[in-house]
Amino acid sequence: MGAIIDIWFIIIGLMLIGGIVLRLIPRKLQPVHLRKVAPSAASRLVSDFIASSYETDFGYPSGYFQIERATETEVVAKEWVTKGSHFTQILSGFYRAILKLGAPFGCFGMLLTFWIALVATPVLLYAALTETILKYLLRSRVTAVFERAGDGVQVTFTLRGPSALLVGRRLERAFSQPSLPARVASLAGIAVPQAPDGAGPATAPQGAAA
Repeated sequence: MGAIIDIWFIIIGLMLIGGIVLRLIPRKLQPVHLRKVAPSAASRLVSDFIASSYETDFGYPSGYFQIERATETEVVAKEWVTKGSHFTQILSGFYRAILKLGAPFGCFGMLLTFWIALVATPVLLYAALTETILKYLLRSRVTAVFERAGDGVQVTFTLRGPSALLVGRRLERAFSQPSLPARVASLAGIAVPQAPDGAGPATAPQGAAA
């Protein structure tokens, strides 16, 4: 039993450390260039996409994002967090159940179950405090900054928190400019990304050697 409690404390400690690291070290995605789009339209496009995104793979505290601020220069979205702690409900339900269990056995049963409840209370309160802290540490945030660039807008996404990092993969797929096949790019006069050794395109299209 002691080993299980030790493992539980270690896991919670690692989660707290991970939450602090994720909060202090956000990830910035490569800037995205939206062509022929006004800043106000780009802001609405990005805010609508983020507001409609939700993450269930991690899903803590909720995985749902709410737009906190949306202007022509910046969009800030924070993960929705419920108020209070689920452990208050668990604690009250635990007390009712365990006292009800000892009621048929008279005073001795009530005293025994009350003692068990007192012993378990510090552990449950510690779990409730940990849950509250983790909800604050792991709450994700997505920030998009808009800057005019030529005929359009350059968007830079900054991700903080586990749910934001997972949603960031969708942002990259949705807003990153698709790469053209090498032949089409050369005909259009667009530079083709080279492999690290300079031997040729990083990804050769099918039929290029024909």
